[in-house]
Amino acid sequence: MLRRGPRSSVPPARTSLLPGGGARHRRPGRGTSFRPPRERRLPGGPLLLVLLLLAGAGAGAYVLLRAHTADTSRRDAATRFVRAWDREDYAAMWRATSTSSRTAHHLRGFEEAYRAAAKAAGVTRVRTGALGRTKDGAAPVPVVVTTKRFGTLRGVVRLPLEGRGKDAGVRWDASLRLPGLRHGEAVKLRHGAPPTRGKIFAADDSPLDADTLGASIAGTVGPPATGLQRLYADRLGGAPSQRLLFGDREIRKIAAVPGQNLHTTIRPALQRAAAAALGGRLGGVAVIRPRNGAVLAVAGIAVSAPQPPGSTFKIITLSTALQKGIASPSSSYPVRTFAVLSGTKLRNASNEACGGSLTNAFAVSCNSVFAPLGARLGAKTLVASARRFGFGETPKIPAIKPSTIADAKDLRDDLAVGAAAIGQERDLATPLEMATVGATIGAGGVRARPHLGRRDPVVRKRVIGERVAHQVRAMMLQVVRSGTGTAAALPGVEVAGKTGTAELRPTADGTPDPKNTDAWFVAFAPANDPKVAVAVMLVGAGQGGASAAPIARKVLAAALG
Repeated sequence: MLRRGPRSSVPPARTSLLPGGGARHRRPGRGTSFRPPRERRLPGGPLLLVLLLLAGAGAGAYVLLRAHTADTSRRDAATRFVRAWDREDYAAMWRATSTSSRTAHHLRGFEEAYRAAAKAAGVTRVRTGALGRTKDGAAPVPVVVTTKRFGTLRGVVRLPLEGRGKDAGVRWDASLRLPGLRHGEAVKLRHGAPPTRGKIFAADDSPLDADTLGASIAGTVGPPATGLQRLYADRLGGAPSQRLLFGDREIRKIAAVPGQNLHTTIRPALQRAAAAALGGRLGGVAVIRPRNGAVLAVAGIAVSAPQPPGSTFKIITLSTALQKGIASPSSSYPVRTFAVLSGTKLRNASNEACGGSLTNAFAVSCNSVFAPLGARLGAKTLVASARRFGFGETPKIPAIKPSTIADAKDLRDDLAVGAAAIGQERDLATPLEMATVGATIGAGGVRARPHLGRRDPVVRKRVIGERVAHQVRAMMLQVVRSGTGTAAALPGVEVAGKTGTAELRPTADGTPDPKNTDAWFVAFAPANDPKVAVAVMLVGAGQGGASAAPIARKVLAAALG
């Protein structure tokens, strides 16, 4: 049996069904107190939301910071790579690559890769521009490569970047060596067939190697090449065509250059005359043209075995003394058999007494005048003058050895300087060099560098003033007219000359020995308008006036005939 409970004093709320089966409570009537149930809230509500937002922002900032740090370290490495490339510092470039790249490519192989590419392309200079903005993991850099064969190669090289921190750097492969090079391509140089070689001709357009004398100057192709074949190898040999390849792609091409003929200044008939006048004796003969330095003939050891020039060097001492104003043609000197320098007697040849005017002292080759003149000039002035006359120079002549004089610092006292001023001490000269000394006087004080190629540029340089050159020429005329060089006189032609007798070993006060002296003679003719200058040197042949001057006379006659 069901029991009813007591009636409620609160009438039941009316409900109505909502669409979807929901129920809606009606508000109670007046006089009824009603409070809706309290909603449950999360603990710390607003504070937790703020914390969550801050945590999210911090995580994003950390990610952005890591990305920025990685990008900065890569850019720094790329910048170091580019700057090192501009200096061609391959080791520094390698250090700017990523750790994985350095592991895959060791330093030696990295350097060899760049050097091989540079050699194949003939690279002479690499210039890099500013590093561009990184995009898709790579930074572009403009590169200009200058080559000696293929002109200028230009392009943009994209440097792939990778890694973070100390591992960051350029992700390197061999395509980064030159602009335009692709992955997997080698840099190759390909030559065509060698062109026809040029020929060498004498001044009369006959083949220079038609006789033994000419052949010794022309030389051989080799290997190894000798003579003019070596000195003018590029002109004679020309160059084959060349192609620069990146893989199988032809990047640049150079057409072949045919070999060119070489026309020389050698006069075969004059050369034969010089060799005949030498007559198989140990020595040398050189003949040149004063106005342009063209070598017309060389025989014997005219270029290959420098010897003490003896008194022929007095041409240089006289010219310098006149130029510096410490002597004049009218200067006068005491007659004596020796000069005392640094407490030592420096004697004249055969102990003869000489002096008087400067002209006479030069004509008879007076050591007691010219050694003190050299000491007054001083080492620096004397040595500098000798070098302006060509000492120390190596012209483009086969087998040539330079003529030399001691450095000024090694001429430590007046005796050493005085001995050098008369062609002794450590002076050494070739006949070709002394022929140019004479030619310089004949050309009014302007020296033309000796050369053998007709198309070679003429290099002239003023050595002394024209007035001084004319004064020296007048004294050289007296040497042949009445001095030690009368054996070089030619009928109807004025010859200006200078003799030389050079000691090979010091003898002090000992008896002169002809075998201990080299005989020299330097001359040019006609004196007022010289066509040729000649120098003759004979080893161990006594006095220059007796032995060398007659040979010079024969050569001058052949050259002017």
